[in-house]
Amino acid sequence: MTSNEALPTEPAAFIVELRRQKFACGDPSLRVLERRTGIARSTLADALDPMRPTLPRIEVVRALIRAFGLPAREAAAWEEEWKQARARLDGAAEPNGDGPAAPDGVPHQLPADPATFVGRKQELAHLLAEVGRRTAAGTVPVCVIEGMAGIGKTHLALHAAHELVRAGHYQDMQFFVNLRGFDRDRPPADPADVLGTLLRQQGVPDALIPAAADERAAMFRDRIHDRSALLLLDNAADEAQIKDLIPASPRCLVLVTSRRALTGLADAMWHRIGVYPQQEALSLLTRIAGEPRAAAEPEAARRIVRRCGLLPLAVSVAATRLRSRPAWRLADLAERLEREDATASDLGGAAFDVSYRELPDRAKHLFRLLGVHPGLDFTAASVAAAAGLRPAEAERALELLLDENLLQQKVAGRYEIHDLLRVYAAERAEQELTDDERRAAVRTTLLWHVAVVTRTALTISPDRVLPPIDAAVADVSAPQAHTSAEAVLWYGRERANLMQAIEVAGRLGLDSLAWRLPISMAYFEELAQNYQELVRLMSTALPHARRDPDPDGETDVARWLSFALDALGRSAEAIEPLNQVLSDRQAAGDTLRAGRIMGSLASVHERLDDPERGLELALRAFQTIEEAGGPVPSAILTITSICLIKLGRLSEALEYQQRMVERSREAGDPRAFALGQHNVGDTCILQGRMAEAAEAFEEAIAVAAEVGDRFVQADCLNGLAVTLRARGRIEEARARHREAIAVFDDLPEPEAARYLAQLEASSLRYVE
Repeated sequence: MTSNEALPTEPAAFIVELRRQKFACGDPSLRVLERRTGIARSTLADALDPMRPTLPRIEVVRALIRAFGLPAREAAAWEEEWKQARARLDGAAEPNGDGPAAPDGVPHQLPADPATFVGRKQELAHLLAEVGRRTAAGTVPVCVIEGMAGIGKTHLALHAAHELVRAGHYQDMQFFVNLRGFDRDRPPADPADVLGTLLRQQGVPDALIPAAADERAAMFRDRIHDRSALLLLDNAADEAQIKDLIPASPRCLVLVTSRRALTGLADAMWHRIGVYPQQEALSLLTRIAGEPRAAAEPEAARRIVRRCGLLPLAVSVAATRLRSRPAWRLADLAERLEREDATASDLGGAAFDVSYRELPDRAKHLFRLLGVHPGLDFTAASVAAAAGLRPAEAERALELLLDENLLQQKVAGRYEIHDLLRVYAAERAEQELTDDERRAAVRTTLLWHVAVVTRTALTISPDRVLPPIDAAVADVSAPQAHTSAEAVLWYGRERANLMQAIEVAGRLGLDSLAWRLPISMAYFEELAQNYQELVRLMSTALPHARRDPDPDGETDVARWLSFALDALGRSAEAIEPLNQVLSDRQAAGDTLRAGRIMGSLASVHERLDDPERGLELALRAFQTIEEAGGPVPSAILTITSICLIKLGRLSEALEYQQRMVERSREAGDPRAFALGQHNVGDTCILQGRMAEAAEAFEEAIAVAAEVGDRFVQADCLNGLAVTLRARGRIEEARARHREAIAVFDDLPEPEAARYLAQLEASSLRYVE
């Protein structure tokens, strides 16, 4: 079909044409398409089955069109016709015009309406009126609030957003994104990363998020289409950073704050705000410090706000200083401000100086360190090690800084610092700490990140081989994560900070940390099947690992890179980095690491449908590692058994699987134990040993449920159903199968669908 032909709009006809396109492009097999798209064969089969009465998901259609190799113009035509088909179906399903159902994820992310917001009545009224006019005209309202640092742009945007939501607008979704456009020490947020986060927050599984930024933008526009949504994009660096984040639906509103005039945004509404008029600055001072004190010394109040340059942030910091010093007169503060020799008095530097110098020594030291902290935000635990404090002591100091308005808190337990105050803190660090002290603080914080991710991963899978924890942070405690689900939830909250930490480590030339951090994170990316991100992480880490003298670096990074490429169906690419490292390790006489590389090569060859070569490499890996005196990784035991099964050598395969079970039992690794018993049950079914299979599945189900491995739990329930059916116990078999499906009931629909598709593709799928 060419782009000039009309595409069908009925589901069955649409799928028929999709199948014709598949034939026209050489009729690639489902296995080939699975490798090209990263989508399970069962899902692809459903998408190409005209007997199914529903349209395939747009993400699947896009992936297939890319796999067919169609040019962009034809791909756009397919996407447009898919939308028309969906619109027809939506109309048929909603005769009352109530609109489509809510999305799978419903984010409501706006931080609280600022309690200290005062004034700006004219600006607020103008902004709200413009939004109303643009919406009525059927165009997407894009409102840009411009002004200098500390001027109150974010407060105005947040207050306007809350006013609109309280009035009943933009009820479906509200997003808040800090784009970090003007952070002195951190790069602006990558729009592709932001889009990935926005899609995850709407329930899109990592496996279905495209790699390319333009495709992510298209998916985001599709997901948010016709939703009543508000996006607050804070601290935008330039137009290029936000153009892909703007929806196409006039039911959406985009609020942008920036220090720059973003004149390149077509049809945007610009609202430039300046410092407060004196009366509004006085109102802010009065609200924080208290009306009786301000009214008693009106002239001193005016001196304070003038010395703060009428800058809202500086006035807020000064007023908070008054509130925490009830014995001070306003005149006392005014005199202190006027004595300060601040080079940035027009930005409120004098107010910052007064607050900083009145802090206890411990809080001062912590504040200085926040100027060089590599995180985007921070917890008490993440700053304690560098400050030489216990977490409870660090928390008390952070709470004091919060009370002094030197920090912000949008989420309980997590702290942020305004970029202007971060600059001020960095200046204090530069003047009051040596270069070695600053570098040591950053290095210790990065070591803490490695340690806490490692400990969390080992809590769930103690048999993992991960970077050692440095003695400087050896007493760090892992978050309270008892299941994989809890650990992944924690990782999701910390992921942006960890990505930032990798960038900082690389920029400072800390090669060891620049590869150890990605390795410690890889377990969680694997658990989420986020293979595209895993490729990106390891590709970034590889140059640092090669420069680092620790041979574990290049070995581990190359193995993870190969694993991720293989999982994406790019198995041929996965061989090259492994062969290069294998040659280096063999030349160095490093048999232990050479054996590990052989094990990874065995896995790639198995995926390339070459079980003979895979088995040969796996057995060589096994022998090499044992001769070197090292423990054989569980993955090598698993790949050996898989190759043996493909070669029909079931009894030998079972021996390796049982060895893995015993090893994981001894190591106290419940996740590996559940997976090993799953594999034992599968092989016993192939041998017709149903009672032994059922016993293995029963053990695996309980353990998988405990650690939160949903797929293994559900697949083993299906395996148990298969054994019951084989013994004529049909009703019990059906009950176990229903339990398997119910494992995913509480997940967002796309994630549940992904798991169910994997169940359908499993050798243990239940059919009558």
